[in-house]
Amino acid sequence: MAEHVPSRHATELPSPSRRGVVWTIALVAALHSFFVMLWVMPVNPIRDAVGNQRLAHYINNDIFPFEQSWSVFAPVPRRGGENVVVRAFIGDPTKGEGKLTNWYDVTADEDARIKYLVNPARIHSATRRLGGNINASMPKLNARQQLLTRGNYVETSPKVLYTRMEKLNPTPVGKVNVTGYAENDMMLTRFLTMYATARWGEGVSMIQYRVGHRTVPNYQKRKDADFKDVPFSYYTFGFRKAIHAPGDPQEAFDAYVTDAPKNDFAEVTKNKKGEVIVEGGDKK
Repeated sequence: MAEHVPSRHATELPSPSRRGVVWTIALVAALHSFFVMLWVMPVNPIRDAVGNQRLAHYINNDIFPFEQSWSVFAPVPRRGGENVVVRAFIGDPTKGEGKLTNWYDVTADEDARIKYLVNPARIHSATRRLGGNINASMPKLNARQQLLTRGNYVETSPKVLYTRMEKLNPTPVGKVNVTGYAENDMMLTRFLTMYATARWGEGVSMIQYRVGHRTVPNYQKRKDADFKDVPFSYYTFGFRKAIHAPGDPQEAFDAYVTDAPKNDFAEVTKNKKGEVIVEGGDKK
């Protein structure tokens, strides 16, 4: 009978002590994963059996706490939320003819649309991005420049607004800040004109928007404060002349924006000449 020759590829079995170390590490890792899973899960019978106090003591121990902030995964995480609200005037305000719509929360509408979507279209985050850009540019302007943004520029071109803002801070940095605001103001005006037209119909002559921001509650207060309960603080801008888009862009908005109710209009105030009075007055 031929003598058995071990294969040169055979692996020597580890010693019992080494196997014991590996099994111990595997058991500790499995138990740790189990406790972390229970910690992040909602209330359930297994979690109740282990005890919330025991889990909290294990996860948030003083020596090596396991609970991690989002900053571990995102070095600069978002700490707030943006919100854009719009209203429009349909008709000719100089002749006193037309209707003023109620304020409409565009961002809330977008949030409702993407709530259960795994891969929503990019258009549904447009107001959040544009609103965030406006909110980022406003603190870079001085108080007098911010006051100018609240005026109405309908008969007068918004370019007059941007020129006046530059004169209030003619430094290179000041001009860059005004340019940043101007680009975002024009983009948001164009976007909201198409949105307003799709919602309220043809004839939108001017739009006004407000941009809100709210901050995520401190991490330590996460169990006492809910992000959705934090109120928005708003920048309110004056009326801007509508910037209409021809053809396909408007048709894209028409296809998904919800039509407004027939009575979705506010009271209109007129002056002695019969002209419509809107907040701020036209800056000439």
